Amino acid sequence: MSVLLAAEPLAEDGEQAQRERQRAVNEVLAEAGEVGRVVAGWVRTLAARQAEGRHCAVLERAAADAIERAAGREVVPGGDGQLAEELAYDLAAGVVTGSRYAQALADLVMGERIALVATMDAAVTAGQTVPYR
Repeated sequence: MSVLLAAEPLAEDGEQAQRERQRAVNEVLAEAGEVGRVVAGWVRTLAARQAEGRHCAVLERAAADAIERAAGREVVPGGDGQLAEELAYDLAAGVVTGSRYAQALADLVMGERIALVATMDAAVTAGQTVPYR
């Protein structure tokens, strides 16, 4: 009988610890989602100042929307950490910074371009930082 009494508090302590860990994970995920929304807002300001419509559209879709998705609802605990192919493509740096097929680059200063690529890279890997259990 004393074994059962000793085991019960341990089970409750384990469940409490699990709930606390889950609450901490939920808080971090909520903060990541908020950071994604803030960064997406910054990218939308870059998009709004583009003179060429296709650059505006690419920054809106490929960067802002994709960053917001990748930092928020695409980060799922227990998921495989991989983004959907279309979302991963939208976050590819060449989509925004230009590739050999692009006719021109978006109107960004070098610091903006570097920050944008770094942000997109972080968004691509966000799902891989969440525990898989």
